[in-house]
Formats: sequence, C-alpha cells, structure tokens
Amino acid sequence: MRLFSSEKDIFLKIVNSILVIWLIIAVVITFGVGIKIINKEEVLTYTEYSKQVCELDKIPVEEVDQELTKNNCYSSYIQEKNEIENMNKSNIDNILISVSNIVIVSLFIHLLNKKVK
Repeated sequence: MRLFSSEKDIFLKIVNSILVIWLIIAVVITFGVGIKIINKEEVLTYTEYSKQVCELDKIPVEEVDQELTKNNCYSSYIQEKNEIENMNKSNIDNILISVSNIVIVSLFIHLLNKKVK
C-alpha cells in the first residue's frame, strides 16, 4: 500500500498525510496514557495520610482543637482519595478511547488506499 504514490490524486495525498499524522498522535497519546496506568498513583490509608499530610503528631494539643483537626484531615483524605480513584478510572477510559482511535484511523487508511481489482 503506497500512501503517497505518484498515481494518487493530490486530494488523496492530503487526506493520507492528515490520517498518518492523526495516527502518530494517537499512538503517542496511547503510550502516554499507558505509562500513567502502569505508574498509577497509589491511594494511602488514612493513618499513612494523616502522618504524611496532616501532621497530627507535630501539632501541640493545647493550640488546636484535636477533634476539629481530625475531622478536617479525614475530609481532605476522602477528597484526595476520590480524586486519585477518579483519575485512575479516567486513565483507563482514555486508553480505551485511544486504542479505538488507532483502530478506526488505521482501518480508514487501509480502506482508503486499498487497491480495487
């Protein structure tokens, strides 16, 4: 299959070049999202989160209401946990969309440049 042969009309050459660029971009996006899926961000447990982010151990009890601090820490933990889980789910959706994009563009290039006998 020759995409840019001299027998092809200029319109077909332009369409082929657009489709090839589209295919290359789709492959790059697929690899990028695949890397994000492989290296997905882990969700911490609440105890790990409170030690790393909230720093409950470093705040003196006299200065801050400990119950209020725990509630704020727990609500921010739940919010961050939901954000991480949603991001991981959207990455899976994105890779499915990217792979289907590659298949559709490749099929279209093949059908457009198929020799009719």
